[in-house]
Amino acid sequence: MKIKVAIIIFFASNSIPDSFMSGDNPIIPAEHIGIDTLSSLKLMDRIKQRIIYKVLFDLLSPMSEIKIHKILDIRVKKPVVVLGFPGTGLVGSIAATQLVETLKLKFCGYLSSPDFAPLAAIHDYTPLPAARIHFSAEHNLVVVLSEMSIPVASSQMVADLIYKFARSMHAAYIVSLGGISLKEQKDTVYVISSDKNRAKWLVQKKLAKPIKEGATTGVTGVLLTQGMLDQFPVITLLAESSEEYLDPNAASKTLSVLSKMLNVDIDTGQLDKEAKEIASSIKESMIKSRVPKKSGPSSPDSMYG
Repeated sequence: MKIKVAIIIFFASNSIPDSFMSGDNPIIPAEHIGIDTLSSLKLMDRIKQRIIYKVLFDLLSPMSEIKIHKILDIRVKKPVVVLGFPGTGLVGSIAATQLVETLKLKFCGYLSSPDFAPLAAIHDYTPLPAARIHFSAEHNLVVVLSEMSIPVASSQMVADLIYKFARSMHAAYIVSLGGISLKEQKDTVYVISSDKNRAKWLVQKKLAKPIKEGATTGVTGVLLTQGMLDQFPVITLLAESSEEYLDPNAASKTLSVLSKMLNVDIDTGQLDKEAKEIASSIKESMIKSRVPKKSGPSSPDSMYG
């Protein structure tokens, strides 16, 4: 049985051995979390003035199962599988949704788990599962997108499920779309790939820049690692994006690169329009925030005079 682990709260207690109070990443082993330890947390006079990490565990709750439900036959032959999950600037979700609408992909399935947020996405008056699958036989394309955050504890299982799903269709490769905030060059798309030749092609065509060092997490990180181990091509396109706002401009940039990879025309006009509207709105807000307030005598009705 798989165990669900919850991390992290901060506390200090004199019932914990001092040997666990040192080190760069002190963690309390589960066997040292006993009744005395927990009860001592209630007594403030007994809590030491030091902070350590504690890992909380839930032995009673097994990891919930994640399933893929197909509602249509996915008639494709060695398709490209595109992923779009929320992240920086919501780039992945925005790009994948635009891809589905532009190429008119059919809704053919969805992912479910008791751990997923209980919500429905509404598109064109129609409620849809937030994590779903679309496909196009014409373009030989399958898109897996999510409009909700995948719980961290579910990332490994979701990635494994998508990877097996892609391999079962004999997918040519997997492409994950997302955002990144390196704050180096605007309108830049970066590439990470388990297949160096595909990454090299994108760089040579000046469609993307490689990332030499760093880390990527969540579903994409797991897929990249699995692709490297199995020598199966998994590619991640990350557009420079805002951390504070949803970024349709970054989504448009990833789709432009994807368009060249697939040799398919992907209309990004709507995203470009929305990007200009957001940029204009942000600029207007910044200008307003800089306008100094007029000084003058307090209003007679002012509560504080």
